[in-house]
Formats: sequence, C-alpha cells, structure tokens
Amino acid sequence: MREKTLGILGGVGPLATVYFADLIVKMTPAACDQDHIRTIVSNNPKIPDRTDYILDRTKPNPLPAMIADARMLESLGCDEIAIPCNTAHFFFDEIQKNVGVRIVNIIEETLKFAHRSVPGLSKVGVLATTGTLQSDVYPHVARQFGIECVYPDADSVRTLMHIIYDQVKAGKRADQDAFFAIVDGMKADGCDAVILGCTELSVIYYELQIKRPDVLDSMTALAAACVQDIKGSVLL
Repeated sequence: MREKTLGILGGVGPLATVYFADLIVKMTPAACDQDHIRTIVSNNPKIPDRTDYILDRTKPNPLPAMIADARMLESLGCDEIAIPCNTAHFFFDEIQKNVGVRIVNIIEETLKFAHRSVPGLSKVGVLATTGTLQSDVYPHVARQFGIECVYPDADSVRTLMHIIYDQVKAGKRADQDAFFAIVDGMKADGCDAVILGCTELSVIYYELQIKRPDVLDSMTALAAACVQDIKGSVLL
C-alpha cells in the first residue's frame, strides 16, 4: 500500500516552515532514509500578510495565493496538506473547499493535544497575532473540549506582535524576558497552560528548548498529528 505524501503550504512565515519540516523529520520513527515521509514543501513568502488582511480588508487578500498553492500541492500528488501558520486558518474553510485532499487543521490539533497533555485543563491562554485573536478561531474549537480560552491584555499583545514581526520574522533574536513575562502573567491570571498559537512563537520554543509542560506549542501539535496519521506512530 502506497504511503501518503505530505504537502506543506508554507512561507507564512518562511522560517516557521523550515522548522516545521525539520519537526516532521525528527518526529518520524525511522531507521533509514526510506522510512521517512515523502514531503513536498511550498515555501512561498509572497503570500500577502494574513493579519494585515484580517484587520483591514482593503489590504491584499492572501486567500487566492493560498488556494493556488494548495491546488499545486494536490496536483503534485500530496494526499494531505499542513499549513504551519495559525493566522492562515482564518481562511481554512475556503482553502479546504478548493482541494480534494484533507488539510490538517492546526487549531483543532493543538486543542486536542492540549486536552490530552494537561489533565483537568479548563482554562488556557492563547498567545497569537492580532489576526488570530480577532478571528476567535481558538475559542470556537475549544468549546468542543469544554476549555475556556483567554487572551493577553492589550500591552502584552503589542509586545507579542513586536516579537513576532520585528524580531522573529525579521531574523533577529527574540526578547526572552518579555516572552516569558507574558507566559508567566497568563499563568498568574489562572490559566492552566499557555498555547503558543503562532508558529513564529514556535520558533522561539525550539530555539530556547522550552520543556515546560504548561507551555503547549501549536507547531508541535500539527507535526505530531501529520506524522501519526501517515506513519501510525510519532516520536515526541
């Protein structure tokens, strides 16, 4: 039986795409090259910014480019597609309607992962772009698991956007103290755990080798779901 080919609709952003592809390799139980998953990566940084459009509909719409890339991956033989970008999932339903293969949903997989990983999880903080927060994609899915999602305060969101756009996306070192201050602030406000709901924050998670069980990474959840689906087991 032919094993599935995974398509990665990337470039949103480029560095997070590279980290995601690396995770797929590292999470795959493989003893040789041939045991790994066939993966086709589209790392397209020309897709318009998702948050810009969500906040201001006069800005360029990223949806046509994402649909085009999803169709390209399908035409190249991909059996399922992952999009390592939380904000892009504002457009998830429209992209899914335009291809005949499954797109693995990072929001759903992250909340499943959180539900499994944190016993008694009832309240989770979500760190993300203003586009993701405004679209409320996390609370919509979290209700299915009886989980309450809360967001950082306005000052913390501004700091997160600075870390995401002016530091990680710009190839600069992230402000670790500011990042952890927001995480710990969410915990102090009663969150059982904190979700890194932006794959640029996932880059920080891996660069700093964060091992805290109360910090849950969306890119880890997406990669694990893809590997589990294709290989039947995953290395975590």
